[in-house]
Amino acid sequence: MSPRVKWLLVAGLAVFGLYGIDSLYRSWIEQPHQRISAELDDLTGKLTAAKSEQLAAQKQGKRLEAYAARALPDDPQLARSLYQQWLLNLVEANELTAASVDAAQPVRVEIRSRTKKGKRQTVGHRINFSLRGQASLSKLASFLNDFRKAGHLHKIRTIALNPVGNEGRLDADLTIEVLCLSASANKDSLGQWQIMDEASVAKSTFNDLVRRNLFARGFAKALNEIELKAITSNRDGIAQAWFRIDARGTMKTVTAGNQLPVALHDIAVLEVLNNKVLVRVNEEAYWIQLGQSIGEVCSPKQGEKGGQ
Repeated sequence: MSPRVKWLLVAGLAVFGLYGIDSLYRSWIEQPHQRISAELDDLTGKLTAAKSEQLAAQKQGKRLEAYAARALPDDPQLARSLYQQWLLNLVEANELTAASVDAAQPVRVEIRSRTKKGKRQTVGHRINFSLRGQASLSKLASFLNDFRKAGHLHKIRTIALNPVGNEGRLDADLTIEVLCLSASANKDSLGQWQIMDEASVAKSTFNDLVRRNLFARGFAKALNEIELKAITSNRDGIAQAWFRIDARGTMKTVTAGNQLPVALHDIAVLEVLNNKVLVRVNEEAYWIQLGQSIGEVCSPKQGEKGGQ
């Protein structure tokens, strides 16, 4: 046998030997390692999912505990009646007119059981209310502010606003959802929980919305037409403010504490002095002097704010 053939045989044996060693490595070490790694990854994934589910259940339980102080009574019919009356009182306090409040039948609220796998448990009821009424934008903004500050478990799902004629009034149509929970701390009345001042929207935010009043047609012109023409006293010595309220020259006499009868805005006379009058225009106070219009004093660059 020639040396060349011997080297070829040695090389062939080496190749087969390396192949055998590789096969043994794969079957004895690599494949078991991959299998164990896959099983470990599967177990890790299941453990992570179980922990996430447990954490979600704990968070859900904590939320339910936090909501218990704010929830409506656990009796859905009682909760329905109490909340409807509260809503009607809020409507009356903010002077919404032609108002109606209707309540739907309670619907069960269920969540995944924390103790029985695959089971669901009833934790309370959801009740939908529909509210419809008419108001100026100022009154409606005040209503929404009061609604938000109340700590009940409620929220406005939808709101639709439509101008009514040329009077600057809005027809408001709201859908409201409330929750009553089995764990509620309020058994026979609504809770007294309130939004803290630092967590509530600043009143100026609502005032900005009211001042811009996108629904009132010609509101800027209307404010410029309302002008203080005179200050007098009646027979009883009570000071009166005389306002021209439109371009036709219509005059209205108003004493302190009364409303100026104009359609587009809420304007009230707060105080009448010898040479000026304090008026509240859409929730903000301004001093107005003889010959000035409401539009002038409400301008950011003119007028003297009340209290200055």
